[in-house]
Amino acid sequence: MTQALAGLQGRRTELVRKQKGMMHLIMKACEKSLRLIMFEALLRNIPYDHWKRYEISTEYNSWLTGFRGEESVMFHLDLISSANYRIYHDIRLQLGKYFFQIDILLVCTRFILVLEVKNRSKDWHFAKLLNQVTLDGKRTKNPILQAKVQSIKLKRWLAKHHITDIPILYFFVNANEKSKIHIDYSHKNSSSVCNSEQLLEKIEQIENQNKTEIVNEKELRKINRLLLEKNSPDNPDLLQEFNLTPEDLFLGVHCQNTKCNCSPMRYHAGSWLCPKCKIQCKTAHHQKIQDYFLLINNSITNAEARNLLKINSRKVIHHFLSTMNLPCTGKLKGRVYHQPPPNKQTTANPAVATTSSPNPKPSQV
Repeated sequence: MTQALAGLQGRRTELVRKQKGMMHLIMKACEKSLRLIMFEALLRNIPYDHWKRYEISTEYNSWLTGFRGEESVMFHLDLISSANYRIYHDIRLQLGKYFFQIDILLVCTRFILVLEVKNRSKDWHFAKLLNQVTLDGKRTKNPILQAKVQSIKLKRWLAKHHITDIPILYFFVNANEKSKIHIDYSHKNSSSVCNSEQLLEKIEQIENQNKTEIVNEKELRKINRLLLEKNSPDNPDLLQEFNLTPEDLFLGVHCQNTKCNCSPMRYHAGSWLCPKCKIQCKTAHHQKIQDYFLLINNSITNAEARNLLKINSRKVIHHFLSTMNLPCTGKLKGRVYHQPPPNKQTTANPAVATTSSPNPKPSQV
């Protein structure tokens, strides 16, 4: 049923975009990965003086920088004038026992293009010897070879689904305007690297070199359906990765005013009140429960929610959980509330917050 719905959604998306007269099809939009969303949840819930916070924040910033680079490349791809392209951001597929991930994928009837995107502020130096790459004098992974490996894996993955003839090309795309690429024209991989602003020109060159249609529209729709159905987003356990336990996270609801971030807020007369800045919000607990789903468990009981929110009343917690419209199983004291599907996540409405201080801001990491 899930695969059928995914395929139907893909066809509907394609049809709607054609009806709107769009010149290319964004089949999987540029959105933050589940890992990034989990990082933000972890940073909201780990104490500011925790000894692991700096490490977590550094790792988060690295992932966020990478996402911003991919976002900027997707912006450039928005200018593609051909109607034949299907564009996918952050595709993760299983090949054998392992998964491989592609930053950005372009598919058309003549070829497939794999893009490995990097967003680093230091200059890239490509040496002919052993295909080595350095950043600021330090050796790093060769992004061209990374793109090549992903293209090989994609070719094998498609072959398992009886798609074998379409050529698969690859590029390393530098998304940082402050970074320079140093590579000799005589380098065998020099044609497989470019800056983001040069990407459209590179794609035009590929188009001129690959004018023969290899697959038809029906086969293109098959590829689209497979990519969307088989995409398996990374679902990490960040607590385990950083050797943390739920006890490392603070309990209670923290203030949503970024200038304050006092914890915990107090619940009284149907609203959460910050004792420090006096901001009030009726749904401040929504974020805390969503973070619990992301970091600790995909289900929660009334007793667990009482401990999480530091509220003793079973009745109040029942009201909280039932009004969030969470899927649930069991009855009465045995009722368990479950994490909703991604497209039905409950979010707090900032319009219900009031404060005695001027211009409060929504919570940020």
